[in-house]
Amino acid sequence: MAKKSEYKKLDDDQIVTIIDNNSRRSIGYYDSQISRERQKVVDYYNASLPRPAHDGNSKYVSQDVYDAVESAKAALLETFSSGNKIVRFAPQGPEDVAMSTVCTEYTSFVAQRQNDLFSVMQTALHDGLIARAGIVKVYWANKTDSHLESVEDLTEDELDALLADDNVEIEEIVEDELGLYSGELRVTRDTSQVVIENISPESFLIEPQAKSLDSVNFCAHRTKMTISELREMGYPEKIIDKIGDHEDVDIDTDPEVLARHQNIGADRGWSADPYQDQVRSVQVIEAYIDLDVDADGTTELYRVVKAGNVLLEKERVARRPFVAFVPLPVPHAFYGNNFAEKLMSIQNARTVLTRSILDHTMITNNPRYVVVKGGLSNPRELIDNRVGGLVNVTRPDAIQPMQQATLNPFVFQTIQMLDEDKEDTSGISKISQGLNKDAISKQNSAAMVEQLATMSQQRQKIIARNFANGFLKPLYQLIYQLCVENEDDQKIVELAGQYVMVTPSQWSDKRDVSVEMHLGYGEQEREAQKYLSFHALLSQDPSMGQMYGPEQQHRLMSHVMEQSGIKNSADYLMNPAQIPPQEPDPAQQMAMEMQQKQMELQERQTSVAEMKAQMDAQIAQMKLQLEQMKAQQSFALQSDSMDLKESQLEHKKYVDTEELKIARTADDVRAIASPTG
Repeated sequence: MAKKSEYKKLDDDQIVTIIDNNSRRSIGYYDSQISRERQKVVDYYNASLPRPAHDGNSKYVSQDVYDAVESAKAALLETFSSGNKIVRFAPQGPEDVAMSTVCTEYTSFVAQRQNDLFSVMQTALHDGLIARAGIVKVYWANKTDSHLESVEDLTEDELDALLADDNVEIEEIVEDELGLYSGELRVTRDTSQVVIENISPESFLIEPQAKSLDSVNFCAHRTKMTISELREMGYPEKIIDKIGDHEDVDIDTDPEVLARHQNIGADRGWSADPYQDQVRSVQVIEAYIDLDVDADGTTELYRVVKAGNVLLEKERVARRPFVAFVPLPVPHAFYGNNFAEKLMSIQNARTVLTRSILDHTMITNNPRYVVVKGGLSNPRELIDNRVGGLVNVTRPDAIQPMQQATLNPFVFQTIQMLDEDKEDTSGISKISQGLNKDAISKQNSAAMVEQLATMSQQRQKIIARNFANGFLKPLYQLIYQLCVENEDDQKIVELAGQYVMVTPSQWSDKRDVSVEMHLGYGEQEREAQKYLSFHALLSQDPSMGQMYGPEQQHRLMSHVMEQSGIKNSADYLMNPAQIPPQEPDPAQQMAMEMQQKQMELQERQTSVAEMKAQMDAQIAQMKLQLEQMKAQQSFALQSDSMDLKESQLEHKKYVDTEELKIARTADDVRAIASPTG
């Protein structure tokens, strides 16, 4: 065992040699076992195999491999591209719900709008089903878009305002006699983004005993590039000049590539005629390998790019940019079983049996004859197979049909057995494809047919879950990490009908991803109905009124619409926070005003009645007081009258007394004065 002090640093030539050695040993390289298997599978998929045993036999080829692969692709694509939000980022806490939704929307924007996720998934599914693994490369591409814009009759201030943008510079400007500027400005925009691209199976290299992409020591992507393309990528000219001929195998002559293009007559390979050095093609290998370049005793992950025998680039990286879909995984191995290869024997058997039926039918309809020598006047008359044609014979027994063996009746039973074996092997039944007429009958209800169809898709569901957990989840996590690391500018995302400003570089480093999938006959509709039943139950329960408010109803109905395949739920459901105060209906408002007027009238009537009663009480009281006052006045008047009468009587008595006194006095005087007295 070597000591740390004995380790040596690696130079560029040694690194190139290491990459070459690992490439040749890798699975997927030219003429490896898996490469030959893929070539054969492609031939069966294209119905080129099996070939007829003889030239005169039937050319019929059963399409079992093609049917199974396309049926599985259709079911899986419908599951993951039917308009539903399959991938979601899980919130880290209650305060992270809104941000996780924004992250989900933005990564979906990157995957589906900046990239064509449907085509990526379709190709990955196809490669996985026929080549054991579908490989996708996800990376950040630094790009700029530069174009010319014409301007006319601008003032100096207007021109300065345009040039204030760092992305705008003068290409050609002319000033006229009026002091106005016209010409062209060059506008350069940063169009860098996350790129998702499929890698053909023969272009991906990985070490033979790899267990997973996370633990592999070597994996690589090989492509063909011209010298001109390398210059456009910015590699120094002195390095490009060193690239010469190399013993790498031309990827265009790979057996997988030839088998893939044989149906269009392009199975002999194609390479551009190097009429100029600029179009000369070289094989470029972008390898991700663990190396101890500095001889410090520990390896690090490096991205190494080489063209021919020249090292173009070398840098330390944090991760490998590959995501793989393996439909039938095998524990402790990167490559699983080949889905299509499992059906090749069935296609062979069905083809041979069906050809035998067709050949027997042809022989029965056009039998061979036993002809007595010299029994025909003209042998061409027998060869001529015209309807009603004459055959002249020299003797009655000159022609007789050659006896043929009857068709074995077990042939059809064997074909039926192969059909069942195909369903067991592929997991794709006629019920799930809607092709079994015996399942659709009056005795079988729709629920039973639905249950049978769902049960028949169990194996497809396992493949779908492998696609969800092994492909989509790491794909979205990789997209998220690349956005966090490279998206410095603010972006605008449409969220629930609103445009939200986000900055991916400020997001957390990692997030958990969850994948929702529904595969089966009417399974998404059943999921939507389940939520609708909960909505009806919660709406009818008065005790749930406070807990099941407008926001909860909006969230539930949005989920129902998503399950039904309606992406733009915001076009039909408004966020409760955006709903303005509801204006009453004019008729209802009039009725309410009338009711209010009536209530006011009743209140006024009640008030008037109360005031009237109060006034009546006051009047009655005043009348009572008046009567009392009258009684008092009357009593006082009577008392005064009595007093007056008494006074008058006393006065009269006094007067009478005084008059009597005066009279007596007068009588006394007269008596004195009288002579008779």
